[in-house]
Amino acid sequence: MTEPASVGVALVGCGWVADYYWHCLQGYRPHLAVTGVFDRDPTRLAAFSATFGAPTYRSLDELLDDPRVQVVANLTDPASHRTVSEAALLAGKHVYSEKPLATTVSDAAALAATAKARGLSLSAAPCSLLGETAQTLWAAIRRGLIGRVRLVYANLDDGMIHRTAYRSWVSESGARWPARSEFRTGCTMEHAGYYLTWLCAFFGPVQEVLSFSACVVPDKGTDPPISDMAPDFAVGCLTFASGVVARLTCSVVAPYDHRLRVIGDEGILGVEECWDYGAPVRLYRHGSRRLTRWLERSFGYLPGRSVPLVRRPPGPRRLRGPRMDFARGIAEQAEALRDARPCRLSTDFAVHVTEVTVALQHPQPAGAPYRVASTFSPIAAMPWAEP
Repeated sequence: MTEPASVGVALVGCGWVADYYWHCLQGYRPHLAVTGVFDRDPTRLAAFSATFGAPTYRSLDELLDDPRVQVVANLTDPASHRTVSEAALLAGKHVYSEKPLATTVSDAAALAATAKARGLSLSAAPCSLLGETAQTLWAAIRRGLIGRVRLVYANLDDGMIHRTAYRSWVSESGARWPARSEFRTGCTMEHAGYYLTWLCAFFGPVQEVLSFSACVVPDKGTDPPISDMAPDFAVGCLTFASGVVARLTCSVVAPYDHRLRVIGDEGILGVEECWDYGAPVRLYRHGSRRLTRWLERSFGYLPGRSVPLVRRPPGPRRLRGPRMDFARGIAEQAEALRDARPCRLSTDFAVHVTEVTVALQHPQPAGAPYRVASTFSPIAAMPWAEP
């Protein structure tokens, strides 16, 4: 049997997250081959290349002119996402964008229109939906382990960042954590997608968003101060097409909490961490002593019965760096292109997640609900996650 041809991937942006992508992509060789990297900061580009031995491009134009490049991984800061992704699409390249796809709904829609008009694939992070924990949770829901799902509580509180030593955070290649970009973009735009992608895949498109957001800590110690600080807290109630209702909270001013609770007629499924592809999925049955005690306490978390993880996918078993496989989305996109099938992290899916995220961060006037206009086709579970 002939091995599938290698897909050439070029990285644009050598900042904080690029180190993770580099390490994770190594696990997909030879099917994914990094042709080279580019950063508009020559010092940053040189440091990344010296650390990892990565080949470099002298300009974005040189990268886009390289016929070996089939997929451009846009790892730039969010403010540059539309410009870089649009340039890649106009050059005939498929694009995988770091989150968010764009910072406005109109920009996301414009990118989608360009991709569709040119017959190109446009996909976006996060790709944790393709991980073992998300797929296990989804399989448990499909199997009816908790009956009909009614309600979801999802937390993406990333810790009290302003009270940490974030100014000293440096990646392996020497990139500093992009505090100014993070605080200007906002934790909701940056991280809501981690659970939004799961919930949209599980329960279908969001129809309505009722949200509230605020900048609770205007001064986070940046030098110089940031005048256009984004909300550092947001909470929203989402109504899905399936009838499921979810409460999603995002913040960088509350203690770290990434808990997810999926509540059904017959029990509860719980996950403690969306940033770990191997995090356990816990099952609680209504009426059980443990669940009753847990509900009576109102706070805290008692260990329930663990749902066995679905079969692990082919590919790397141990990855250097984080517990997230940042390259799995690019691998899914490349496989979809090779097999001429829809990508699970489709263009319409990315636009929908972007629209819901914007609605969460920017509430409607007078607290009115936001009616979501975008939609997407149902997403298939990973083949290795089927019973």
